[in-house]
Amino acid sequence: MNHKRQNFLEGAIVLTTATLVVKVIGALFKIPLANILGGVGMSYFVSAYDIFTPIYSLTVTGLSVAVSRVVSEAAVSGGRDTLGHVLGAARRIFLLLGVLGSLLLALFARGFSSLINNPGSAAAIYAIVPAIFFSCVTAAYRGYCQGLSNMVPTAKSQVLEAVVKLTAGTALSFGVTRYLQQTFLATGEVLGHAAATPAQANLWIFQYSAAAAILGVTLSTAAGALYMHLYFKASGGKAIRPTQRRDRLQQRDIGRRLLSIAIPISLATLVVNLTSIIDLMSVMNCLKGAITRDSAAILSMYSGLIPPEVTLDVLPEYLYGSYSGLAFSLFNLIPSITAALGISAIPSVTASYLSGSRERLNETVGSILRITLMVALPAGLGLSVLSGPILTLLYPARTMEAAIITPVLRVMGISSILVAVTTPINSILQAIGRERLPLLALSMGAVVKLGTNFFLVSQPQINIQGVPYGTLFCYGLIILISSAVLIFGAGIRLPLFSIFVKPLFCAGLCAATAHYAYGFLFASHGNTLRVLVAIAAAALVYVLALLLTGTITKADAEMLPGGKKIVKTLEKMRFIR
Repeated sequence: MNHKRQNFLEGAIVLTTATLVVKVIGALFKIPLANILGGVGMSYFVSAYDIFTPIYSLTVTGLSVAVSRVVSEAAVSGGRDTLGHVLGAARRIFLLLGVLGSLLLALFARGFSSLINNPGSAAAIYAIVPAIFFSCVTAAYRGYCQGLSNMVPTAKSQVLEAVVKLTAGTALSFGVTRYLQQTFLATGEVLGHAAATPAQANLWIFQYSAAAAILGVTLSTAAGALYMHLYFKASGGKAIRPTQRRDRLQQRDIGRRLLSIAIPISLATLVVNLTSIIDLMSVMNCLKGAITRDSAAILSMYSGLIPPEVTLDVLPEYLYGSYSGLAFSLFNLIPSITAALGISAIPSVTASYLSGSRERLNETVGSILRITLMVALPAGLGLSVLSGPILTLLYPARTMEAAIITPVLRVMGISSILVAVTTPINSILQAIGRERLPLLALSMGAVVKLGTNFFLVSQPQINIQGVPYGTLFCYGLIILISSAVLIFGAGIRLPLFSIFVKPLFCAGLCAATAHYAYGFLFASHGNTLRVLVAIAAAALVYVLALLLTGTITKADAEMLPGGKKIVKTLEKMRFIR
């Protein structure tokens, strides 16, 4: 495959841009879908989608990272035939995993829908079954391209998947809903189910409408797999079929190595998703226990912020919904951006590690962590200091929920920095052959998070306000363990002043500017204008601080698209030397 190799920063920019586009398209998908399905139908959709999300992360993220790692090694030490053998082994293994995974989900779909006490979601779960197969196919191709430092196919396939999900999912769901509603008006039945009233008919209709929307998700994964296959063929790629005994033995060895790397990486990815499941299960139970012990303390704490229709029976759902619906999506945005740095960094770190040059490895790892912190620190601190205004800007119709969750988001802004750094550190460990350590660290962090949730959220005086501290302690522990392994286990030298102190100082100026710029404008200017001015002023101060303190180096600027022109301009202005 002939392509222009990208350095890790160029690759990260490509993936980050795709991530932002995908998130915007995802929002456009769920808004009309909620209008079509309503609350009941969305429960069916979410039940199926929540099964698919960790599986998609397990396959497309975990498995593709393993392929990327092995391809990076082969690109350094082997030839074209070796790369072909890697892809051939990956495709066979992942095809088998895709078939087995799809069969297992198909067998247990109805049982799972009963287990979660939502039997109406069975049709939607069946509709997501083929997506597992297509995700595994995609993982092999994406990992191959990423291992060759080519992030463009991954980015394009991600955007294509999002577009197909939006168009196909919305169109299918709307079409099925209209067709079944008209059929009911004409016959009084919904696909053989007699319904006495339109409300009863809708209970059946929404099951199939949700399944149609999920089918759009499945079609999106098929489109992604097809694109990657066609791209590979058009680029002259070739997966070598083992025709001789020597070739078969080589691919068998490669397959074993792929699995030995993929299993711990995929499990580590699964643990990250399990922390969200732990939150869902433990927080709700703890909130119910806290309300049972002292509901008066909680009602007093949120006086004037709880609508009259929210009784004590549904207060846990209201508090948890405020957290997960308003704050969590903002919190998760920063790590999703820096995750691209981790994916893009694997080929560079692997090549540096295999070269045997300790100096080159130190420089590569240091550059990755510095750039990650340069992104995560201002975003996290800014989210923390402007938590209330940002929530008010984004959710003007949810002022009570925003007021409840503002202190939570303030802590989550700090936590998001730790989460954002975790993925690149784990990618570095995986690239140097320490793929089992992230799994251990993440498992220990999950235990800490669970314990913190039960200890803090169960207390009526703390309740939902204790949730972000579990995340803070969880990822703080993970970073301590991972950093210790990097420094003491792998012997990597990290200049903390240039990697951490300088970006922190610049980010501190950025956050202070945002805080005071927002407060400087009178309330009569309106919250929207104040937030936008504060963000713009903070961004300007941050860029100037980075340049004046020398936090951005010449090497960093050269890695940007058009880096040589940028360097010349900055040199003329004497910002870098």
